[in-house]
Amino acid sequence: MKTYWDTSGLVRAYVLRQEPAGITRSHSVAEFFCVLSGPGLVVIEGGKTLKRALPPALAAKAVRDICSRLEFVDLNGQQAVQAMEDSTKVGHIIGKNIHDWMHCQAAEKAGVERIMTVNHADFQRMTKLRLETPSKDAPIQPGI
Repeated sequence: MKTYWDTSGLVRAYVLRQEPAGITRSHSVAEFFCVLSGPGLVVIEGGKTLKRALPPALAAKAVRDICSRLEFVDLNGQQAVQAMEDSTKVGHIIGKNIHDWMHCQAAEKAGVERIMTVNHADFQRMTKLRLETPSKDAPIQPGI
């Protein structure tokens, strides 16, 4: 089954120590690095839930590792402009939701059957593609 990975799915796969295979868009590289080196990942230390960021060099290594089996499918400039215009017809694509919308547009362009994401609430309003979340109980299989 051909799989598209949004950034939240990639972060979840990283936390679960999985190696995702399939498709994403190049913007996911920047988003993934941003999460790891900025807000960080949730960890439990001494019974407390905290967020810990990775140093930039480790975050960059994590990007290389997590992207090693991914193919990149991007929208060109005209396709991105058209996607923005199309988003106004949907009616609820505003602010940061545009990033999820663009993921959906890239996924549809790539012809995938499913999107791996943790963010089902937003994505279900934007696409008819099947939505799944990486799980420790269901190892990720190659998506291509």
